[in-house]
Amino acid sequence: MSIPNQKLILREKAMSLPEWDNSEILEFIDNGHTGTNFERPAVQELLTMVQAGKINCIIVKDLSRFGRNSIETGYFIERVFPLYHTRFISVSDDFDTANFKGDTGGIDIAFKYLISECYSRDMSMKTKSAKYAKMRRGEYQSVICPYGYRKSADGRMEPDEDVAPNVQMIFQWASEGNTAAEITRKLYAMNIPTPGEYRKLKGKDYYNVSRTNGVWSTSTVLRILEDQRYIGTYVIGKRKVKEIGSRHTQLKDESEWFKIPNHHPAIVSVDLFEKANASIKRFSLSNKKTA
Repeated sequence: MSIPNQKLILREKAMSLPEWDNSEILEFIDNGHTGTNFERPAVQELLTMVQAGKINCIIVKDLSRFGRNSIETGYFIERVFPLYHTRFISVSDDFDTANFKGDTGGIDIAFKYLISECYSRDMSMKTKSAKYAKMRRGEYQSVICPYGYRKSADGRMEPDEDVAPNVQMIFQWASEGNTAAEITRKLYAMNIPTPGEYRKLKGKDYYNVSRTNGVWSTSTVLRILEDQRYIGTYVIGKRKVKEIGSRHTQLKDESEWFKIPNHHPAIVSVDLFEKANASIKRFSLSNKKTA
């Protein structure tokens, strides 16, 4: 159901309450945020106001609009809101905490918590399956292109002629025996903007680059050198969320990654890529202490 229609239902419910005439109505909308966790801006604002004693009643269209994690949703409705004397109403579920003094709503409400959570898990699995199917066909790719590439008119990646030569220089320097630290100093000496600074110049302000001052980090150089996308192989699916609703991810085993050869034009040859990485690994191993 659309947000405008949900607002109509909630306002109609609010107007039916005796407290309507003397109440201030506030709206909290988290459009575009997943309901599987409570790390949503509007929900956090609402909970802060509840703790400050500024909210007397919360009305939602249904329980899933508040949250789809059964444990957390139950915790707030059964523990937190009663502590701050905040009434909670779910219109579609015909649930009102005012009707359950000293009770939690019984098994019906508990089942609705679980149904909302199971629905989210099911949708997550279906979305993930569709995404992986696109990966296998080579149709799926990240919104943000790696440094050196840009999106073409058809949405595919193509070399960005403004910075692709910089990527080629990085690989060439590495293949000649330069360390990552030496490469960063060369880039700085040539006044080449960092990838973040370049994106900002192009109007894509993804990161805070106020403290960069043109200084490349060795980790950025190393990430570029190990990125197989520069030889035309698209690699995706390297990370996975630890659990549904979580923002924490973990690196998957390389055998689980999706690698699509000849997905897009290469910036460097396979031979140069392998030479550069062999050289960098040689320096990395030589710098390790031996027992």
